[in-house]
Amino acid sequence: MTTSMTMIFGSKASNNKYRYEGTVVDTTGDTVILENTGQDVLMGVIPGTSATVQYTLSSLDKVKDNTAVWYDWPNGSVTEPTQDSVSSLVTALRLVSVGTSNWEVVA
Repeated sequence: MTTSMTMIFGSKASNNKYRYEGTVVDTTGDTVILENTGQDVLMGVIPGTSATVQYTLSSLDKVKDNTAVWYDWPNGSVTEPTQDSVSSLVTALRLVSVGTSNWEVVA
């Protein structure tokens, strides 16, 4: 399943244009398609037992066809709340979770 990020409006305190929040239980979550905003993308994860964020540089067509190449983020599998960022050039993100994990993506 593919989920587009939802639009949020920036404010004087924030220039964020996109926000996604989700919960993943014992599976690979929905794919979050990113639009190149020219800004790094911040991800925060509160893992259940453990969780790994994956990203792809593959084309959108490959993401939709389930043929994209996925890479684990540099933090690997985390067991504590963790945040990190990736380049705005990443095509999509997804979360692989053991247990119930929550995550947020902001760009």
